[in-house]
Amino acid sequence: MKKIIILFVTTALISIATISKAQDEQCFKKGTSAINLGVGFGNTIAYGTGLYGYGNGISISPAFTASYEYGIIHLGIGTIGAGLQFGYQGSHYNYTDGVNLYKERWTTLAFGPRATYHFDFLNKKKFDVYPIIQVNIYSSLYSDNGPAGGTYLNPNTSSVSVRPSVLVAARYFFTPNIGVYSELGYDISIIKAGLSIKFGGS
Repeated sequence: MKKIIILFVTTALISIATISKAQDEQCFKKGTSAINLGVGFGNTIAYGTGLYGYGNGISISPAFTASYEYGIIHLGIGTIGAGLQFGYQGSHYNYTDGVNLYKERWTTLAFGPRATYHFDFLNKKKFDVYPIIQVNIYSSLYSDNGPAGGTYLNPNTSSVSVRPSVLVAARYFFTPNIGVYSELGYDISIIKAGLSIKFGGS
């Protein structure tokens, strides 16, 4: 009986040490903070009367985003993270009355909480692949300098909308703290990529 207890305790200690070593070699874990600064392409925001800017005369800038994520706890087969994302996108449309040239402008500001799950088998020392669930809150501002109040809306109006998103993301680190990232999904843009900075981690 004594030998069985010793064997059980020894096996448990080895298992704990193995799990701890594996987590030490992960690039995102409990206590890790990560900041992503990126540019997005593939517009998902409708401007004007539902126009997305593809071949209809509306010029749309890339989406510029910044996000922060913190590793909360290791649960099950991965680490749960939570954070926030901020985004900006601008667009404009030029039109004329035959004499004067006028411009409509749309400015979209995005804000939203996000949750992530970093599976252990996809969370390595230099790279990390993980899903994101996010709630996007969009604030759209509109202005127009035309005499008739614009082609689509009244001048100087604003609106707020809410839209959930599911994304797949990946990060690769060239150094322990500096790397690159990419996110794919129906967000303020279809695809985003840029710089990733991380620090901390227990």
